[in-house]
Amino acid sequence: MTLRIALIIGPSDRNIPVGFVEAGTVGRARLIVEKDTPAEISNGTALIGWAFHRQSSGVCEHLTAIEVDRLVSSEGAWAIKELWGNFLLFWADPEGRILLLRSPMTGPALFCFEDRDGRAIAFTDLSLARSLGFRLDQPDPERIDAWMRFPLLRGPDAELRGVRELLPGEVIALGSVRPLATSWSPWAHTRRSPARIDPEDLRNKVSRTVSAWSMRFERIQLELSGGIDSSIMAACLAGRRRPWRALTMATSDPDGDERPYARAVAERVGTPLAEWQRPPFGDPMAPLEILRARPGGFGLLGPSDRAYLQGAREFEADAIFTGTGGDNVFGYLTSAAPILDALRYAGPVEAWRAAGDLARLANDNMWRALGYSAKRLLRPPPMWPVDHSLLTRRYARDYPEHPWMADADRASPGQQVYAIKLLIAQPFLDGYDRALAMPMIAPLLSQPIIEFTLGVPSWQWGEGGQNRALARRAFRQDLPEMVIERLGKGRILSVFLPAFEAHRRRLRSYLLDGWLAGAGLLDLEAVGALFADNVRPDPVMVTRILSFADIERWARSVSGHPDVAI
Repeated sequence: MTLRIALIIGPSDRNIPVGFVEAGTVGRARLIVEKDTPAEISNGTALIGWAFHRQSSGVCEHLTAIEVDRLVSSEGAWAIKELWGNFLLFWADPEGRILLLRSPMTGPALFCFEDRDGRAIAFTDLSLARSLGFRLDQPDPERIDAWMRFPLLRGPDAELRGVRELLPGEVIALGSVRPLATSWSPWAHTRRSPARIDPEDLRNKVSRTVSAWSMRFERIQLELSGGIDSSIMAACLAGRRRPWRALTMATSDPDGDERPYARAVAERVGTPLAEWQRPPFGDPMAPLEILRARPGGFGLLGPSDRAYLQGAREFEADAIFTGTGGDNVFGYLTSAAPILDALRYAGPVEAWRAAGDLARLANDNMWRALGYSAKRLLRPPPMWPVDHSLLTRRYARDYPEHPWMADADRASPGQQVYAIKLLIAQPFLDGYDRALAMPMIAPLLSQPIIEFTLGVPSWQWGEGGQNRALARRAFRQDLPEMVIERLGKGRILSVFLPAFEAHRRRLRSYLLDGWLAGAGLLDLEAVGALFADNVRPDPVMVTRILSFADIERWARSVSGHPDVAI
């Protein structure tokens, strides 16, 4: 999110890096920020990032003395209830603790660490933390194993030894590992008897939220694929008076060419559209360009990442908007769980309809859909899929660790599936380097929208056998029919297979002689078998191998050995 800051308790003999300033103190902690960072310390409380008042959606740049009193006395609950946006709050409580709050869902990633000398730091940027005297160069094999075994699940334990990420919505004391009870939880917003939602109510909620975000930036570039999610973003920006444009990228493969849809949307909302060809895939083994506290960067897509950023800079944008998370927010569910919700809350007739909807959505038949729901009722599946393939059992665990899962029994099966799927989007909010170079905003994941959609009956999202049906109905009058009725997606899987083949020999030695192998994480025999000359791995295994390469390059880069194994 380009918010490069650090909050430090304890002495430091290092000079503040060039380009950074000491913004002030919060209790006994010093706040270091990059120049021009949106950060304000008032009444002993630091607000960093972009915050809005809940009732008016007006901009909040600092807290008044009365607001700080309410923040402190409620241990952060006031801010979670009365503010929203992408922000961090730091304050001292009456006991002298330094409390940290990360705004729900889209708050900037904040990492906490305490060394043996009693110094503690909360930071958003790994390079900054290191320049202030914290080594932070030891990848943790057990935590890396969990990241690979439970793909895309971003829990509190970062993959650097001793580092904890403050998860979205959490409130925690610096130096502690246990969140306060006032932390945000999705289960506080699921309703035991959900009421049907009028599509117009969803439209109003989304439109107002995107409009509030739109007012924070002078020039905006929207990444427009022509899918329903980014198209809804375009519809919400249509009335914007300040400059904005859309940019779409196409692959040479027809599966990845979404330009006809993007053109139709741009014409409908009346905005310029830049059409770029997606550049060739990158080197999946290239060292990281930006050091990160957690794996990210997606080496194969590096050239596309840089092209999106180049486009934004050429347009002189001061923010990039995306439809990230739209699939999850608008309920793209292929689970049988909504059938059980419908039965529980609306009766057998509605459950029968929900089964028919799932059958059409999955290209199956109703009896199999009902069978899946019965099976789920008798033997609920794991909250998160586990993938043991290509890994040893040295650090294996069968169940993931995430605070949302500990309290999931507070919700019905469909509500559980909906809420847990929201976590899939988290690694992509800051996973691309362009998100660290320029504000990259995902308005669809904003707290007011999420709290609203958590109350939608889970079976209403797929009514009529159409994914994201409620969102399509909500914006039907705002978008071209070809986009509203479009069910498929543009795919870039065609990039992955040639990339694997082009780098097959290098990838083999990179992984089998690398950091992950040396740490005892990889099943070397199974990984090696995939690289045999007579083997053509299936796309799932190719994607998994390439994800391992991303983690390998991260581990080598942060440990200071980009070209050699440990």
